[in-house]
Amino acid sequence: DHTNNKQMTMASTGGTNIRNKDLLALRAYIGAGDSNENLAKGTILVDLTYSNLKQRHVEIRFDLHDTVDTLRAKIHQKSGTPAAFQHLQIKINGVTRYELAPGQDDARMLGYFGLEQGSLLEVHCIDLDPHSGSSGGQYEDTSLVQKYVMSDEDYQNRKGTLRDWGN
Repeated sequence: DHTNNKQMTMASTGGTNIRNKDLLALRAYIGAGDSNENLAKGTILVDLTYSNLKQRHVEIRFDLHDTVDTLRAKIHQKSGTPAAFQHLQIKINGVTRYELAPGQDDARMLGYFGLEQGSLLEVHCIDLDPHSGSSGGQYEDTSLVQKYVMSDEDYQNRKGTLRDWGN
């Protein structure tokens, strides 16, 4: 019976045999949304990259009827850069197809740019603000933050610490 149970829970997945039912369930859950077939008609996924940040925002949903202004508002929300300082590079399937200066084509709908459902769309925002809060890594570089340091003597005199408990 143990052998039969083993066979029931083993699955071949791309050259790897997984024998644990929980791992199989986890794999199915994680990979469930990997296709664009479950998107509503007219919905596109946008990956947003940013000139001053290492982070990227993946699969932000937009409708083909949303305007460039709506896109800029979402970028402002995610990066802090006002629309007036956003130079956008629109890349479709890895190729830069359009460059939009601040204010350019803000009323155009995203569908105008030849996007189709399932297209891999990346929007790269170049921050033109000379006083941007994100320049120089201010939002991501934790080494720029002064850390609190406690002396050994202060720690030794504190109650409820690991050292206090161990004594």
